Amino acid sequence: MITDTDVRKLKTLFATKQDLKSTENYLNYKIESLEKKTEDFKKEFTEFKDSVLKSLDWLVGAFTKFSEDHTVLTEQNGRLHKKLDNHEDRIISLEQRVVTG
Repeated sequence: MITDTDVRKLKTLFATKQDLKSTENYLNYKIESLEKKTEDFKKEFTEFKDSVLKSLDWLVGAFTKFSEDHTVLTEQNGRLHKKLDNHEDRIISLEQRVVTG
């Protein structure tokens, strides 16, 4: 048969219902704390992500405008070079006429 001394020894070796309940309460507290921290992190991360995306939207818009401007200027530059080449050829032709004429 088990004596009171044996029960006391067993209580020191094994967890009692009260010990388990106390551990359960502690773990529940820790889990709730982690869940709150996780939710706070999600909220902060979402705000950060939105901020970054707004900045990138502006940057993409600026790059698109720059690219369009570059395309227009490249075309204009090409036309001007053709006109300059044409004028240069005409000037050379006129100069040769004056010298030989």
